[in-house]
Amino acid sequence: MNIEKLFCSIDTHVGGEAFRIVIQSSIALIGNNVQSNQKDLANNFENEKKLLLNEPRGHRGMNGCIIAPSKAADFQLLFFNHECANDFKYEALFAATTALIETGNLKRTANDSYNVETMNGIYTIHANVENQEVISIYLEGISCSVIASSQDSIEVSLDASRKYLIYPLPNTISGIELDQLAAISNWGIAKTSELIQENIDFNGVILVEEFSDKVRSVTFEKDGYILRSPGIDSTCAIHTSINLTESKYEIENESIFGSSLTTKLQCENESIFSIKAVPFVTGSHEFIFDTEDPLKEGFILV
Repeated sequence: MNIEKLFCSIDTHVGGEAFRIVIQSSIALIGNNVQSNQKDLANNFENEKKLLLNEPRGHRGMNGCIIAPSKAADFQLLFFNHECANDFKYEALFAATTALIETGNLKRTANDSYNVETMNGIYTIHANVENQEVISIYLEGISCSVIASSQDSIEVSLDASRKYLIYPLPNTISGIELDQLAAISNWGIAKTSELIQENIDFNGVILVEEFSDKVRSVTFEKDGYILRSPGIDSTCAIHTSINLTESKYEIENESIFGSSLTTKLQCENESIFSIKAVPFVTGSHEFIFDTEDPLKEGFILV
């Protein structure tokens, strides 16, 4: 056994979306700061990343994160994901902070506020902890803006770096419900393919059904994959689009699988939101990269 190829992770989900938080690995980053570390991770270590993300150890919905030391924050958080997934997700901040606190890998602060350094900057995470269990995580300052709107869709930008296209439910789908999953999936694959063929840049497509007291939505990544979570980006984007016509302080967004997230508007004149979520640690795992394994990099079921 080559223990130099041993990987240890803490798996966590946020609203149903899975994160593999790698706390020990053979991935040796040579960068001096978070930007160079993220670039090094993005351009190298393909075997290791596939081992951790692909079947049978992972799946298409698995998101990877690596914990590294930081001089500017409590820890550095680096991202690696499947090809068509976003390279930054707020949920990862929630998942990593929860995993580190609950396993004793992060020293508790007096007020349970933690600074996380990422390629997009440093974020302050507020944790509600009871008896070493994270009850909830809170984050504020998520910035959104409408780029364009038409009869068909609304374009919303998150943090001026990620773009989502929001569509109302078409007449061909009776509702965002599990018994409509095949029709919803077909719509998402067709829409994402259409946008790619038209060379339209986007990070996700959101299909929304509005009710009087909440919304229900499905988010598709670039390859038509359906996110399991309502999505922090998606919920903030939907809230921004709704506030084009009516100002709402709070929006609850429910996924097709029953999980939900709620955004709160922090500033009436600008679309800046706060959000609270409850992450769950689902397990800890050890993986060994075996060069003689015929499926050493795993595979993806489609």
